[in-house]
Amino acid sequence: MYFDHQDRRYHVTRARDLKRDGIGLELHADNRHVAEVFYWDATGEFTVSVFQLDVPLPVIQQLISAAEATLPPVTKVHGL
Repeated sequence: MYFDHQDRRYHVTRARDLKRDGIGLELHADNRHVAEVFYWDATGEFTVSVFQLDVPLPVIQQLISAAEATLPPVTKVHGL
């Protein structure tokens, strides 16, 4: 998945982290890990971490929206 913003391309990868017990979307630009949204399996909560200064807000908003749509586990309802 890619996001383009002001002539800059951001690449998003999905990664499972067994140590932290969860899954995240990692945001990369210029071969650097600049931010991530992480879903914690144990608590069912999302966290956002930014590792580089001045990441544009629209890019972070897109990352958060993508994480909300793709990271939470699908809960099956019994009998359906």
